[in-house]
Amino acid sequence: MKHTLTAALCLATSALAAPATAQTELSFNIFFPQTHFAWSVFQAWSDDVAKATDGEVKITFPAQSVSPPPGVMDAVRNGVADGGFIFNGFIGKAAPATLLSQMPWMHKGDSAAMSEMMWENYQEHFAEHETLRGVKLVSMFNLGPAYLCSVSDTPITSLEELSSRRIWALPGTIANILKDMDQSIVAGPAVQVQELTSRNTVDAHFGLTMETTNSFGVAPYTKSCVDISPSMQSANFSIFFNERKWDRLSDEHRAAITELSGSHLARRLGVATNEAEAKGRATLEEQGVTFTPANPDLMAAFEASAAKISGGWAAEVSDKYGVDAAAVVEEMRSEVDAASGS
Repeated sequence: MKHTLTAALCLATSALAAPATAQTELSFNIFFPQTHFAWSVFQAWSDDVAKATDGEVKITFPAQSVSPPPGVMDAVRNGVADGGFIFNGFIGKAAPATLLSQMPWMHKGDSAAMSEMMWENYQEHFAEHETLRGVKLVSMFNLGPAYLCSVSDTPITSLEELSSRRIWALPGTIANILKDMDQSIVAGPAVQVQELTSRNTVDAHFGLTMETTNSFGVAPYTKSCVDISPSMQSANFSIFFNERKWDRLSDEHRAAITELSGSHLARRLGVATNEAEAKGRATLEEQGVTFTPANPDLMAAFEASAAKISGGWAAEVSDKYGVDAAAVVEEMRSEVDAASGS
């Protein structure tokens, strides 16, 4: 009888101590190295989500990426992780409108303005037309301007010098423009650049920001960079959750995450990017990396090929969705300028 009473009391105490609602964990994949500034932004976002849901939703982060960068969306679709983000260059064929803020000559140095305007323009013009199968899109963001940098002692300021190089190029706008210019390129994820530069597989890279040049371990091999403003491209990313997991959340929890994501998270990541870019450039300059403008012949070649690539993109998106994509690009350029005070 005594044992029965004791057991009953223990059960009652446990029931009183148990939370009224079980905690939901959402694993969120970050493929950037843990030295990358985005980690702290996403962790702060996770803390805010926990606070807004009274601790009932917790976003956690695997210690290592569950997938190489191009496969993150598939990994989330398949439930290997509940959420993550992907470089839009990897999904541009299936979802071309996600490349909006990767169009040339848009980024003038303010990633907060770029990120916020990307999200708002995508939602206004394309979200209803473009389906990302199996995932729920919750935000987007842009990193800083992309730089053309030399791994050799000779700066790349002319078309002749560029044509003498084998170049790592970020997939998407930059890679397509360089292909149109008949340049020798190796296109792939940014996480591969350190290996390619350290082994002298390439002698130039085009697509990294100042911060990623440092955090991805490419700084020791970088000798000089070309200042191109507005930038030929700024890498952008889509942030999403597994659709089934998202649908199982309560209305209140979805609303809380939505409010803390979207434009809010886009701008938050953009502000952090601006700070990281300033520090990254200062670090490179301290290491002796020089910055020079491109010669007119190189810029003319870039502009001619960029017009073809951006024009082709606009035509494809307009035909597919019935939206004047070229007009949206111009609208976004103006909005970015206004938001950044340019």
